[in-house]
Amino acid sequence: MAASTQNTTQASTLAAQKQVIVAEIGKSNDIPATTIGHFLAEYEHLAEKDKIKKFLRKTKLYKKGVWEMPREEGTKEENLYVPMETIANEIIPYFHGSSNRKALVSSGKPLYHKENPATNHSSSPDLVIQANGPSFEFPHRTPMLAPGLGYSNSASCLEMKLDKDLGNTLASHVPQVGIYSRQMFIQQPNRRFVRILVISENRAGLVHFDRSGAQYTDLININERPGDFIRLILGVSCPDEHLLGLDTTIQWVIGPDGRKKSGTLTTEDADGNEITYDLVEPYPVFNRHSIRGRGTICWTVRDAAGNEFLVKDSWRSERRESETTFLEKAKGLQGVAQMASFEEDREETAEFRGPITNGQRAEDNFHNRRSMRVVLHCYGPPIIHFTSMKHAISALRDAIAGHRNLIHQDRRILHRDISISNILLGNPGAQKGLRGFLIDLDMAIFWNRDPSEIIADCRTGTRLFQSIMVLRSFEKKFQTTHDYLDDMESYFYVLCYLMFCFSGAGDHVKAIIADEIKSWDDDNPKFAAANKTSFMNRPLRAQDCVAPYWHKACVSLLKDLKLFVANIVREKTEIFEGELTEEEQEDRIEELHGKDNDHYEKVLSLFDKAIEALPDQDPVVESSKATDATLADSPHGGPLPTASHASKSAAKAKRIPVPKRSSQELEDPEEPQVKHPRTARSMRSKRGAAKPSPLSQSQSKSTAQ
Repeated sequence: MAASTQNTTQASTLAAQKQVIVAEIGKSNDIPATTIGHFLAEYEHLAEKDKIKKFLRKTKLYKKGVWEMPREEGTKEENLYVPMETIANEIIPYFHGSSNRKALVSSGKPLYHKENPATNHSSSPDLVIQANGPSFEFPHRTPMLAPGLGYSNSASCLEMKLDKDLGNTLASHVPQVGIYSRQMFIQQPNRRFVRILVISENRAGLVHFDRSGAQYTDLININERPGDFIRLILGVSCPDEHLLGLDTTIQWVIGPDGRKKSGTLTTEDADGNEITYDLVEPYPVFNRHSIRGRGTICWTVRDAAGNEFLVKDSWRSERRESETTFLEKAKGLQGVAQMASFEEDREETAEFRGPITNGQRAEDNFHNRRSMRVVLHCYGPPIIHFTSMKHAISALRDAIAGHRNLIHQDRRILHRDISISNILLGNPGAQKGLRGFLIDLDMAIFWNRDPSEIIADCRTGTRLFQSIMVLRSFEKKFQTTHDYLDDMESYFYVLCYLMFCFSGAGDHVKAIIADEIKSWDDDNPKFAAANKTSFMNRPLRAQDCVAPYWHKACVSLLKDLKLFVANIVREKTEIFEGELTEEEQEDRIEELHGKDNDHYEKVLSLFDKAIEALPDQDPVVESSKATDATLADSPHGGPLPTASHASKSAAKAKRIPVPKRSSQELEDPEEPQVKHPRTARSMRSKRGAAKPSPLSQSQSKSTAQ
């Protein structure tokens, strides 16, 4: 399974947090190395040779060819902190000429972590480079003895080691500094990369983090190469936010309290012209808590006319088809979110790194990722914000119709990641076909490709909602294609989630995660598949699993849909567990797929029957009291989706876009790296725009699907 940071919020010790970083970026001998010369060339302009010579002659901190740091026997690591702070704080203002960067000893002072749900976890880098500027803000929570110290206003960290403990490479130190880096990505949501220095009294090297993982440099002797050491300090404290690793197309206004007050996001409109939107809120509505991977971050923005959009920033694997390709083909389809504009290949992680120097194994662990920005039209909130049973069932029905629209009409697009997070409610009063929307085509694929290229993979999708056949794809005999029936089964699990976990409608009612649902979320696909198979093979006793809130028409829908899905699973299992030849298996699957229209019509008719029987408004009952789903509810340690209180009013709530994925989502499996020549040009030349979709919820006159 691909690396992820799902267990981080359960990490109660530093050692446990390190293990999470290792699981995400790989073991030490898998991490790519490079020469420090690559980064020194990037930082060369920050300090001219003549100015370095002048500084070294002037300073009292570099004497007789060595920096003023303790070296006598018995020196402890902590004895290096204050001398390093002093050195950095003499270098930074001399060369930068700026007062908005300052080195501070932070060892022993808790820099609090930001997680979802909230956590008391913290970590303490030895030193931080505290920063002011349009991308930095006063931390949400700070150490009592060091107010203002946090990851949200740290340009970088300096990790100190005694020379005898440093070793010959930085590989073993990557997990430690990876903890700090991860928090900087989370608390500085416009981060493109993070670089951290590891320093001893004699040597130093740099560790680089981006959405492809980590890379570390060789070590230099800082006493023999003082100019290079100065440039490294200047690089990780640079006032130029772009060079520091921040996306300067997103900028904030910092209020008198040091916190982000408002902000802007600059991109391209549908005609390819530069446009600057206001951020509706200064913080993203979704921020993937990881280093390596897509790094999806979503913002709500507003144009000058007051129209709101959802902006999705992400880093796609180089070999993966861009989401914009599918969104372009989905233009005008009911039940599918519509794209307003996009920027393709804004940057790539290969541009941030040096050439790999430690062999094929490390090269195989690097997978280039390209930045993309998509502007989408806004709809309602996630389906978990439903206001009545009819609201929820209607939205789910129209999202299924949207899925059919993607598969049919010559588009042949298969979503492959149906989940509770990827279905939005339509706007109030929406007509049939526009009451629910399918979003997030990150994992989509063209279904008319060679079947060998769309083999089901248990690493693709959201574990809790994956089909049994996808979960069993780790078994050799179940090497079958991921098809529309797998996605149909995922919709069934979404319905189960709603009916098992919600005892009412509205944001005051929160999900209580049923034990049955928890069992489907097992890290191990073998156990998750076994638990779902057991559920499919036994009668559905509504009184044992369905919340009493749900109408008998919903219960009938659940039972009928379960029967439909169970029959499909049984038929597929017979095909692949029987004595059929490979050719006979293909013929049987092709025969099954030939019934796709009948399958969709059957499922949609089940939903239509239930919707017709449901009242427009739920009966008035006493408010249900429920507890939040917490970390303990999820075997992955991530929060299971619950109704959000992010909205400040009902009117505002309907504009809040959905978090693109739950935190227990499985990262997309890495694909082989494409070998291509490195170029100095920026990738930002490859931009594109989509003309505004003619489809709107108030104006569409097309027939509901």
